[in-house]
Amino acid sequence: YHGFALELPDTYVTTMKKLEKLVDDHRIAQDKQEVSTLKKLVPSVGLFHTPLPLAEAWSRYDLKYSVSGRRHVAPSFNEVRHTLNLAQVMACASDLEMICFDGDQTLYSDGGNFSYKPLANIICMLLENNVNVVLITAAGYGYDSSKYETRLSGLLAAFVENELSPEIIGRFYVLGGECNYLLRCGEDAHLVKVPDEDWSQSGPAPRSWNDKECQHLLDVAEESLRNSMVDLKLRAKILRKPRGIGLLPGGPESVSATPSGHGSLKLKKEALDEVVLRAQHALSTHKEPPIELPFCAFNGGSDAWIDVGNKCIGVEAMQAYLGVQKARSIHVGDQFLKTGNDVAARTCSPCIWIISPKETLKVLEILLGLMGLDELSGKRAPPTPTPKSPKLDPTNRGFNFPELAIPSSNHSKGQDALSPRSGDSFINRAASDEVPPLPLPPN
Repeated sequence: YHGFALELPDTYVTTMKKLEKLVDDHRIAQDKQEVSTLKKLVPSVGLFHTPLPLAEAWSRYDLKYSVSGRRHVAPSFNEVRHTLNLAQVMACASDLEMICFDGDQTLYSDGGNFSYKPLANIICMLLENNVNVVLITAAGYGYDSSKYETRLSGLLAAFVENELSPEIIGRFYVLGGECNYLLRCGEDAHLVKVPDEDWSQSGPAPRSWNDKECQHLLDVAEESLRNSMVDLKLRAKILRKPRGIGLLPGGPESVSATPSGHGSLKLKKEALDEVVLRAQHALSTHKEPPIELPFCAFNGGSDAWIDVGNKCIGVEAMQAYLGVQKARSIHVGDQFLKTGNDVAARTCSPCIWIISPKETLKVLEILLGLMGLDELSGKRAPPTPTPKSPKLDPTNRGFNFPELAIPSSNHSKGQDALSPRSGDSFINRAASDEVPPLPLPPN
């Protein structure tokens, strides 16, 4: 089923059609609790909550970048990721009722605050068009709304600047600590606590988890972190919260405690990954007593954290609270590797894998176009002619497609081409490379 090695101009589309059929068959099999052909080929494959129009998504992407025109460079990891993102957005746009976002590297820079006005304006448009927007973040400040408001200052200011009504801004939520603290945007764009009993009745109820079990989980995690500090000679410190525990750079004072070591100012990615994988193993294999609560151990980029609960619980809780079906929600995040905290959301929601707030913006611009919304006003745009089906052109043996708004690339130099944070990202469209809005897909 992998035809990328062939040189025929229609190989890519044919391959995507075969993959699309495999996904469709897998969805039927998963409903019947049977083993699909795709599951046999890729045993680790998970759930698909919607069909994926992979062939059409690839054709639209290829029209912009002419990947099929290359003869010496195969499609990269990022190009496949972009195609899957586009296919997922196309599948969800018409019925979208809820969109969830990770925080760091998705809505704002790692450790920073929300300040990206174009992204804020698009989120306002989504809220105005009856889409619930949820920030699901690992940041666990309890119900201290002022700390969340500081991180989201630019977005909340946009709510006020755009004069959104209380009803509209009431569709914006923050779920902190992965799934533990729910706040809602209230009057004057301030966050207020949602009573535990209001959002824990119909779905997962993390606020009702036994505190003794929570602390037992954190005790096991802390022991693993301390062992890692010794074994890996990490100049680090541990910060424990009511429902999370983290390993952070130790600062200058940690040098004397670990003279032959590293990490006082910055912990290496490899070291953080090792810390996370050790913690995952320790929690998964602990016997006396076993860990029964869900948890999340992840590499936060500059630190490592183990939280009680995970984003699957968070997304499911919001779906239940808002009455949204899985296929009518999307989770957008940057951490879908084994040491990330967004990967858990794949179990209960369609997902979009991005690498930066700018890429989030471009994905949302495409989403608005597919929803039939004007990017500037947020209102319903005039109907766009349905794009014609692709036809084979005998003069060049290539496929012809109508022009589509797939943003151009901005190559990240000096990074591993296989890294999900590197390569040709379709997010940074050059100012001189303007293209018309994305037409709606055919019915």
